[in-house]
Amino acid sequence: MSSARKNEKRKKKKKYFQASKKQKIGVLEAGLKGFLITCNNEQPCVKESYNLLNEFADELFGNEIKVVETPSGSTETDIEEELRKEIDGIKNNKRRFQQVCTMVKGILFINTTIPDPTCLATSIFDKVLQTGQRMGRFILKMIPIIITCKATQTDIRKQLDDYLQKFTKDDINKKLFYKIESKIRHNNNLSTSHVLWYVRESVEKYVPDWVVSLMEPQIVISVYVLRNICCIGFLKNYVAYKKYNLSETANSISERTKTELELKANNSQDNTAKTEQAVVDIHTQGEISNEYVQ
Repeated sequence: MSSARKNEKRKKKKKYFQASKKQKIGVLEAGLKGFLITCNNEQPCVKESYNLLNEFADELFGNEIKVVETPSGSTETDIEEELRKEIDGIKNNKRRFQQVCTMVKGILFINTTIPDPTCLATSIFDKVLQTGQRMGRFILKMIPIIITCKATQTDIRKQLDDYLQKFTKDDINKKLFYKIESKIRHNNNLSTSHVLWYVRESVEKYVPDWVVSLMEPQIVISVYVLRNICCIGFLKNYVAYKKYNLSETANSISERTKTELELKANNSQDNTAKTEQAVVDIHTQGEISNEYVQ
């Protein structure tokens, strides 16, 4: 009996330590910025997201971890001290990208310290359009989020009102065709009609010149409600980026390239056929003229 009880205690301790490790990841909350990522396999998708985001962030903003330059004549102790200071600084400061738990299956949220996640997402999708590369196997959609707030009418309206006033200071954004996209997961207090109403009220109040366009919007206000948190993004090039889906954006380029190659092949075949016909016509005219002379 004593051995059985000991085994039970060990199992409980093991479960406790496993749970404590999982709780180290932060939870999605109000006041964050980042990237909402949809996927089918979360674990490899997190690693892939980190690699992709860090690669493009290093190009735009420089390396997150600075290379320690060792002056000539420095000892091993000095180098170790510099490295230790660098590591301590990284531990104390927030990382550039850090996953937070959404508690919604198939949806990740990567929190970021970058002021404007939309800029980084644009650079990624522009690269996909240029090269036709998928940039990932597990990432489906990558949506930049500039607002997270409580999923209530008061908080959503306040955050939208504040952001729209800043966003429309640029003359380019004062007259746009727009569309609202809304998805709600694990929340019974809000409906899609509620979200559309909140967003439309803010738009009509602060940007009355914006016009609804369902087919060719210049900007899409994307609203994801995940449990009790609302994530909002303002997305440009929504149609070109295939609703911010990496694989579909890459596939559209490959299909377009294939179509262009087929058109070129058809044009070359048509030109060859026309050339051959012209040669036949010349020979025929020559034979007729010879008969006429004889």
